[in-house]
Parts: sequence; C-alpha cells; structure tokens
Amino acid sequence: MDQLRIKDLEIFAFHGLFPSEKELGQKFVISASLSYDMTKAATELDLVSSIHYGELCQQWTTWFQENTEDLIETVAYKLVERTFETYPIVHEIELELKKPWAPVHLPLDTCSVTIHRRKQRAFIALGSNMGDKRANLKQAIANMSARGIRILKESSVITTEPWGGVEQDSFANQVIEVETWLPAPILLETLLAIESEMGRIREVHWGPRLIDLDLLFVEDQVIYTDELILPHPYIAERLFVLEPLVEIAPHFIHPILKQPIRYLLNQLEQGNA
Repeated sequence: MDQLRIKDLEIFAFHGLFPSEKELGQKFVISASLSYDMTKAATELDLVSSIHYGELCQQWTTWFQENTEDLIETVAYKLVERTFETYPIVHEIELELKKPWAPVHLPLDTCSVTIHRRKQRAFIALGSNMGDKRANLKQAIANMSARGIRILKESSVITTEPWGGVEQDSFANQVIEVETWLPAPILLETLLAIESEMGRIREVHWGPRLIDLDLLFVEDQVIYTDELILPHPYIAERLFVLEPLVEIAPHFIHPILKQPIRYLLNQLEQGNA
C-alpha cells in the first residue's frame, strides 16, 4: 500500500521514569510510515484523501507535549492511537520513537521503541436475554464505538431460543462487522471489559446474561491460546450466529473450514431438518 514517511521529527518534552527527566526534559525523535490509498489524492487532487504532513507533525508535537509519561512505550502507543482516530484513511502505522539522551551512562547512540499496528476487520456476535434486550445490544455497540472500534455493518436483531441446555428466556441476537487496529487479544479484553461495565455476572455456563459479546473472526487469523480461540469454536453449530452473519457477510470464508458462511448455514439447516 502507498506510504507517507516522516523521518526524524525532533520534539523536546518531559517524559521518563526519573524525576530529572520530568524536570529538565530531553529530546525525542519520531520516524513513522503511514499506509493509505493515495490514488484519489494523486489523480483527483482530493485533499480529503490526503494527509497534510506539516499539520501531522505539528499535531504530533502538540500531543507529545500535552502530558508526561513514565515510559516511551506509552507515548508511542498514544501517538499511534491519536493518529488512527484523527485520520480514518490511514490503514497501517509503523512508528519509531527514539530517545537519544537516555540516561544510560554508557556509550550509546540512541534507544528506541517501535509500534506497528494495522486496521483489520472483525466479526462480533452479540446476545442478551435479560432486561431490555434490544437496548442492551444498542448500548454494547455504542460502548464499542466509544472505545474507537468502528462499526461497519450491523445485522438485524433476531429472537432465538437459548443454546446449551440451560432453562432461560429467549435471546436477542445480532452480529456486527467492525474495523479496529487493536490486536485480537486486546480486542477480546475490550469486549470482556464492556460486558463487565454493563453489569454481566458470570454465574452459570451458557446461562442467562445481560450482554454476551463473542469474538467470531479477526480476518483470517487462527489463534489457539488459553485466553482466546479464533475462529470462535462454535460458529458452525449455532444458527443464532450463522443467520445474522450470513445477512452481512455471506461470502466470508471460514479460515479453518475453508467454506463460505452461507454454505455453513445451509449445512446446519439441512442437518437440523
């Protein structure tokens, strides 16, 4: 993809663990590559599809000097976050933050951290069978948007019977497609935090819940850890996931089963007939 590169922007600021660093300040140096499609900017003089690198450098300087942080990792991460928020056209960022005056007291040219993030599509299933179910789904989506997760598509809300063998009320279910630069494990942590903030209490496995947010896919990633399994292991077994998913992404290919979602739905419906 096309790239805008900025090399060695110098900024004087007051970040660091030691009191002297926060009192006296020091020089920091930023280099970055921003990936985005430059076609319209190049061929149609479409300024909305371009980034004013002078303004960007000034914004980085302002953001960099607004606060003091202990770690340069924190400063670099916040710069990447603010850049994605301010410039939606940016698809990928690699940012290096150098600290040439680091208090190492040994021969040293510089030390630096590099943060590399790119936007990716993900699919999230929502469910609720307590309180105002549809309102719970809307609130969860609003909470995701407030955390910088961009909502691309929303399926219709469907009413389904509970899954898993626990006696309980029917569910309101929905699937959404989102765009986020958060890595999959952090995206999952964010969804769990939203559940907790909304008041979900995990008492009965597959039992009643105020809100349930399941991470289904993050593009074609396959992950297996104690904390996260991707794709979600029960997708092909759940009509209440496949039906709304087919509505918004019928041709998405399951990265393990290697079949479009619409085929998976058809197979499950035939098996249940």
